[in-house]
Amino acid sequence: MAPSKRPAPLDPDDDDDDGLHEDQSSHLSASTPGSAANKRRRISNESSNQSDPDNGSTPPSDLDSDDDLDNSEDEAAATQALRAKAANQKNKGNEPAEFGILEAVELKNFMCHAEYFFKLGPLINFICGKNGSGKSALLTAITLCLGGKASATNRGARLQDFIKEGESQASIVCVLKNQGEAAYKPEEYGKSIRVERHFSRAGTGSSTYKIKSEKGRIVSTRRADLEDICDHMMLQIDNPMNVLSQDQARQFLSSSSPAEKYKLFMKGVQLEQLDQDYKLIEEQSENIRAKIEAKLPDLEPLQKQMDSANTKLALSNKHDGTYRKIRELRRMLAWIQVQDQEKIRDEYQHEIDDANAKIAEAEHRAAELDALFQQADQEATKATDAFNVMLSQLELAKDEKKEHKDKIDKIKSDVSAALMEQRAIRNAITTTEQEIASTLAEISAEETRLAELDGGGAAARVHDLQQARESLDAALDKRNTHLQQTPHLTEALEDARKFMNEAKEAKMAQQERCSQQREILRQMQQNRNSLEAAFHPNMPNLLRALSRTTGFQQKPIGPLGKHVKLLKQEWSSILEKSFGSSLNAFLVSNKRDEKLLSDIMRQQRCVTPIFISNTQAIDTTSKEPDSRFDTVLRTLQIDDEMVKKQLVIAHGIEQTILIPDMTEASRELFANGQPLKNVRRCYCFNPHSRQRGFVLMYKGRGEAAQDPIQQYDGLPRMKSDVEETIRRQQAAVEESRAQLHELEVNHTDAQARVSEAEQKLGRHKRESRELEIAVQQCQDRIETLQDAIKDDSVHDGKLEILRQKLEDAREQKAIHGSSFQDTVTPVDDLSRLSRAAKEKDELLEKQINRIKEMAAEAQIAAQKAGKKRAHDLGEKNAAMALIEDGRADRTSLQRKLDEHLEQLANYVEQASVVCERINIPPDATYDALHKKYNRLRSDYDAFQAEIGASREKIISDAAKYSEIYNKAKKEIENLESLRDQLHDSLTERKVRWKEFRGHITARTKTQFTYMLSERSFRGQVIMDHRQKLMDIQVEPDITKRNGEGRSARTLSGGEKSFSQICLLLAIWEAMGSPIRCLDEFDVYMDAVNRTTSINLLIEAARQSIGRQFVLISPGNKSDIKMAKDVTAVEVAAPERGQARLAFAAA
Repeated sequence: MAPSKRPAPLDPDDDDDDGLHEDQSSHLSASTPGSAANKRRRISNESSNQSDPDNGSTPPSDLDSDDDLDNSEDEAAATQALRAKAANQKNKGNEPAEFGILEAVELKNFMCHAEYFFKLGPLINFICGKNGSGKSALLTAITLCLGGKASATNRGARLQDFIKEGESQASIVCVLKNQGEAAYKPEEYGKSIRVERHFSRAGTGSSTYKIKSEKGRIVSTRRADLEDICDHMMLQIDNPMNVLSQDQARQFLSSSSPAEKYKLFMKGVQLEQLDQDYKLIEEQSENIRAKIEAKLPDLEPLQKQMDSANTKLALSNKHDGTYRKIRELRRMLAWIQVQDQEKIRDEYQHEIDDANAKIAEAEHRAAELDALFQQADQEATKATDAFNVMLSQLELAKDEKKEHKDKIDKIKSDVSAALMEQRAIRNAITTTEQEIASTLAEISAEETRLAELDGGGAAARVHDLQQARESLDAALDKRNTHLQQTPHLTEALEDARKFMNEAKEAKMAQQERCSQQREILRQMQQNRNSLEAAFHPNMPNLLRALSRTTGFQQKPIGPLGKHVKLLKQEWSSILEKSFGSSLNAFLVSNKRDEKLLSDIMRQQRCVTPIFISNTQAIDTTSKEPDSRFDTVLRTLQIDDEMVKKQLVIAHGIEQTILIPDMTEASRELFANGQPLKNVRRCYCFNPHSRQRGFVLMYKGRGEAAQDPIQQYDGLPRMKSDVEETIRRQQAAVEESRAQLHELEVNHTDAQARVSEAEQKLGRHKRESRELEIAVQQCQDRIETLQDAIKDDSVHDGKLEILRQKLEDAREQKAIHGSSFQDTVTPVDDLSRLSRAAKEKDELLEKQINRIKEMAAEAQIAAQKAGKKRAHDLGEKNAAMALIEDGRADRTSLQRKLDEHLEQLANYVEQASVVCERINIPPDATYDALHKKYNRLRSDYDAFQAEIGASREKIISDAAKYSEIYNKAKKEIENLESLRDQLHDSLTERKVRWKEFRGHITARTKTQFTYMLSERSFRGQVIMDHRQKLMDIQVEPDITKRNGEGRSARTLSGGEKSFSQICLLLAIWEAMGSPIRCLDEFDVYMDAVNRTTSINLLIEAARQSIGRQFVLISPGNKSDIKMAKDVTAVEVAAPERGQARLAFAAA
């Protein structure tokens, strides 16, 4: 296990190393103020080397108070361990360490080397070469590269001193082995760690570190990480015995005094550092003792203060019950005020809640009234429009009746004139007939007389004339009767032609309708996935414009049809027709949005109705009819509440039921004589077509009424099942074609009726011409007989005169008859016209009366709707006024509540200063508590006046002085505990330190004796721990059994160097460092002693399992006995002016 990390001593020439300041400051800042005085004081090699040899020992501490007794047991144990180790070494060879040894050292522009590479073996390394070849540069480089100070090398005071002459910068590289289980962070560094140190002459001569992995990747540049690596691998670079430079080796091996040897020994085995640490602990313990002695006198006054305060507290505790009651009452007084204020707050909140409820109720009522007003407004508008239409129709009917009355008056005048003319002619005919009758009587008498004279021929001719005239009268009657049928036949022809024209118009209209149905079917099939074709052609432009417009308070909704889905397709035509333009309309929530939308519609040339509605939902559950009926609302799926609300208001869809069969619908609505509950109207199908229908409704006082619903000719605007809609439209096209065929048959029949009427009128005209010819023949016969009778009258002037008179009378009658006949047809025509005019006048009068009735009803309805609109508007305005009043009241209450909440927060804040919230008795009042508090407080204040301080002051003083005393006492106790712990710990550590020193000393002595025996020397290490002296006694002649040996000063140079090497090896073995470096160990030895020393070093190194030795010798490579665990490198003297040094490697 690696020893704990110790902060390295500061080196003046390393002040600017990268990471140094940060790391050192971290060490310093991590120490507490108390631990700063405990920081270990490290003794540098400079101070140890410059100390006076005679006065170099430190003053003896109690660690050295005991004499250094002969610890024979430790030496015996060390001897046995050494023999066992030697025996084991013979059976098992030396193995290199897995980590913590040097694999190579690279130098660049360092000292005398421009560029040099030292490849080191894992065990024993000899660096040979003549003086000035740069051998010692290796140890100097190792010391500096692994964090050592420049001054510790005795080769320079600053890093700049080590840069090759003529160069500006230098670098050192040490490659450390890092393998095995104990390797240092192998996952980061790999099997070797490359430590680089770079420094230059520029500035203050700063240096930088680079710690790289096996692959050359820079892992760190901080010196602290290098110290961690050295601590982990136990590389004691700052230990003067670990790396003995040339001067240190010469001093130790040649001229070191016993005191210097002792000091180096203590430093090498780290005992001196422990001794320094223990002295710091002793100083700290002494400082603690002084603090305790200084604080003890201050403890007694503090105790007196505490006792006095506790005495007062004991007296006060006798009245503590009263004080607790006072304190409890004071808390109650504080919080009962809060409670009273909270009651006021709750009252405000309750009033606000009531106001909110009233506002909500008023808003709900206003919404209902607004809906009623909107409905009433629309109904009033409809009623007013209907009344205006009735007035217009009434004016038109009156104008038509007036024009017709003028015609009737003219016809009456013509009829009167014609009748007066007929009466005059009839009177003339009567007079003429009387004259004819008297003349005939005279002629008959004359003829009788003449017949008696002529034999009866003239009488026969007169008789024939009489028959001929009777035939003429019969022919005239037949002709006149036949002519009376002419108007009827003409009227029949006109009726047939009119019926034919109506049938033709119906056929053409049906042809147009059929074409429209086919076009609708084509558009449906073409626009299966779009409803836009059903609306205005510019509707897409309007919708895009609306999506771009941001000025609406609420986006308009529409067209309404896009938000309605029809669930039962069979009602599509009837519902589309009944909804009218509502499905094209848009909804807005305010007048401003209506104006903006209207402007956009005009801009886009797409003007549709706009309805204003609020956003509040409407509940129709309680207003819907029995669930057994389908209603329009139940047949629709509406995705927007505002759209639903508008259709409910405008069309009453929640109270419009759907019954397909008209008979069943009539039975349901009118059978009981009472209107169905929550039912306004009912839609049903036309028995002949489901594209048309009827609306059955209640009129007036529940009277039954019905109106037709024509077929809807257009694309469906409501969403529906597309395929079902197309199928129904195909059926509608077929139905339209069937109707067209029926109308074509009707038109053909009408043409046949016209043809038949024309034929009848033609036959009648031919018969009229034949009757006219028969009349003409009768008249010719009469003229012939009259001529014959004239001839008979020649013989008798009287008869002729009578006959002429009769003829004149008859001619006059014929003229009058012809005149009368001429007046018959005009009179008949005028009579017919008069009858038709009267009928039309009656119809017009009935129409005017009906229109008047309808106008009166429309006026009454408009007035009623207007009154209802005004009433609903007043109700709505009253509801809005209630809302505004409620909001104003709520605002006032909210303002008062906010002000009260601020006051309440102030009360709570002040009460919280007294205590946390407590419960108040339910029946407690502020006045009662305050009265009780004042009484108890008065009694307690009288007691406090006697004591001289308040309860709070007494408790505070007792607590304060107790705390001060206990804190001071605890501090002294802690210091005493710490001092005792330090004393006990230090005592135990000193015992262990002495034991460890004894073990190390025994091991060193045994190892030294063993090393001397390798050359048949005898000697011992003399150790005086009291005087801090260490020396050796050596007897080169082992045959001398008497005497204690000679001092090192009496030995020859070679014997002295050999003995010192044995001592160094013994100390090294006691240290246990993995790397051991020695410079010029054989400088004063002859060839024999050098060879012996080298062999001794090799054998000693082999016994140090896993340790790496780097030994510098001024001799030759040939002086070294080579082996597989021995590496020898001979360094050639550098040639000046060359950039690279040559060297010979083993």
